[in-house]
Amino acid sequence: MQPDEPQRWVGRQVSKRSRRDAILHTVATLLRESRMSTLTMDDIAESLGITKGNLYYYFRDKQDILYQCHMRSMALSLEALAQVQAQQDSLTDPLHQLLIAHIEGIAASPFGGALLADLDSMHANQRRFYIARRDAFEEGVRALIRLGIARGLYRDTDAKIASLSLLGAINWLPRWYHPDGPLDPAGVARSMADFLMRTLWIDPPN
Repeated sequence: MQPDEPQRWVGRQVSKRSRRDAILHTVATLLRESRMSTLTMDDIAESLGITKGNLYYYFRDKQDILYQCHMRSMALSLEALAQVQAQQDSLTDPLHQLLIAHIEGIAASPFGGALLADLDSMHANQRRFYIARRDAFEEGVRALIRLGIARGLYRDTDAKIASLSLLGAINWLPRWYHPDGPLDPAGVARSMADFLMRTLWIDPPN
């Protein structure tokens, strides 16, 4: 998986959906640079080279943009979960594969930076919708932990505590990871997943 490059603003040359995508990529890049606490609609408009009024044509406010970024990031994780669930009977360690895909998705895409944005900044209905998706992903992780315990791969542990610990550590990735660093997204995903899985494995693979 290659890093998701910010899309250049090309105005009326492309569809409305493409223009929305370009805006979201710009915001996601700003979030990855840890500017979410001071990010304003003026900042976004300036980065895109458009007026703030034009920006409001595509999104009703900053909270709407942050919500869309959160949902893009969650979609990547849910897609990875669905792929692993479809193959879990043939995979030796489905959870390990999911963590690798989940971490790589966060590291490779600028939308991973949305994890640093406060959920309280969303509108209430959007927050509920996002949390429902997040809970579905977390339940998928817990199910894979229980599967690993049943298969004798993992220590007998509380699946909920284990899932929250694993995902909590991963959620901090955008705070310290930068795509220009020494590890590419695939490298950091493999290293971090291996490290985290050692808290569960009875016999770590060589």
